[in-house]
Amino acid sequence: MKKYIIYARKYIHPWLNDDEKQRITDFYADIRKYSSQSGGIPISVRHLESMLRMAEAHAKMNLREYVRSEDVNVAIRMLLESFLQSQK
Repeated sequence: MKKYIIYARKYIHPWLNDDEKQRITDFYADIRKYSSQSGGIPISVRHLESMLRMAEAHAKMNLREYVRSEDVNVAIRMLLESFLQSQK
């Protein structure tokens, strides 16, 4: 496990393609609009940045050179779960 982590840190630096960036941006805009309408906790740019980092981290865990849509789905699902729990 230690060698796996060392390898991933040293050699794997996943990147986002434009389609995945657009998906994350659209999701961020939708969730921000929803949070302002419902009067809940406002979502900020930091949430957007954390979603990008989560997608890249998931790709890195799978030793991928690029971020796939499944990585973005995981990041969106995690943010939604967190967002919904904080709204309760």
